[in-house]
Amino acid sequence: MDNARMDGAPLAQAEIAEEEQESQLTRRQRRQAEEDQQEKPKKSRKKRRKPSGRKRRKKNRHVRRIVGRALLFIFTVLIVVLAGAYAILGVVFNGPSQTMSDRLALTLFETSAAKFVPGLYFSEEEIAAIHERNQVVELEQATDTSLISIAAANRSQRSDDVGPAGVLEEDPQDIIVDEIKGPTYHGWMMIVQDPSRVFVGVCNDYFTEDKPGLRIAELAKKYDAVAAINGGAFSDHNGQGNGGTPSGVTITEGRMTNARGGGDNTTVGFDNNDVLIVGKMTRDEAERMGLRDAVSFGPALVINGEAAKMSGVSSGLNPRTAIGQRSDGAVLMLVIDGRQVNSPGASMADLVDIMMRYGAVNACNLDGGSSSNIYYKGEILNDGVAITGSRRIPTAFLVR
Repeated sequence: MDNARMDGAPLAQAEIAEEEQESQLTRRQRRQAEEDQQEKPKKSRKKRRKPSGRKRRKKNRHVRRIVGRALLFIFTVLIVVLAGAYAILGVVFNGPSQTMSDRLALTLFETSAAKFVPGLYFSEEEIAAIHERNQVVELEQATDTSLISIAAANRSQRSDDVGPAGVLEEDPQDIIVDEIKGPTYHGWMMIVQDPSRVFVGVCNDYFTEDKPGLRIAELAKKYDAVAAINGGAFSDHNGQGNGGTPSGVTITEGRMTNARGGGDNTTVGFDNNDVLIVGKMTRDEAERMGLRDAVSFGPALVINGEAAKMSGVSSGLNPRTAIGQRSDGAVLMLVIDGRQVNSPGASMADLVDIMMRYGAVNACNLDGGSSSNIYYKGEILNDGVAITGSRRIPTAFLVR
């Protein structure tokens, strides 16, 4: 038994040692396996990063190629369009019809952005000749105020016109708005029966380049006016003016507001008897004549019932604004759409024809182009040409 115990002890120890070795091996293997598991994500992340970078670079190159091709296509189309337009204009300018050539040239001359185009085809002498054979011969006579007889019944602010709330109640016939159409134009004629209701509104009490003008609806809101059309000339540097500074004579409700009104300008406005006066005058002459509301622009279209004389095509086709007065004192406020497919615009001769048709005794052209707007009862009636909406302007003829 002693021998058996002695023989068994080494055997047991050997088994224990063997188990310990196996246990240590298992622990080492487990640690190694854990280390391997920790290293694998790192390696796998590194492996994933490389193809991801390549894919991004490849995608960026692909995007750049697409953008480059798109820009090249747009540039090519633009070149083709410009070349085509240049060729078409050349055919019109140099074609057999001088009337069509002059009409197109004058239309472009009256724009801010495209006035340079005729200069690509004509010399300075040829351009001067175009203006010489196509113009409005302005009338020189003074306005005869006796030709206007304003009926007392037309006057607003009568006691029977004031409602219970003390507000003037407008008769449906006090303002009439007609939609008019011609061969090349579409527009609106607003007839205001009572001339005392029409006055000049201004964007600011004092004009500076730092203060922008107001849009037609903003001017109407400022004066709580029911209707409005744009007014006179204003400085517009490179077609990008802010509409804040008028040119020529500017009078609003008896007050001369424009310090730049010293020149001899075609001026239109109402005197204290509500008669529309049209003609060339300085600011001093306008004050001596007692004008209560006036702006400067031109040309004069009708004076004392006599229409201005036209030579050639008179002018291009463009958006237009004009104001006139009938013998009974009713005020004619005209706006024509232009530079559109359905309404290329009106010429000066068209304005004269319209004013004479409506019985104007005196009438004058106002600022046109993208400034042309007519407003009535909270709505702009015409389709202006400016993409951004109605243009900022310094003055407007408003209706109380």
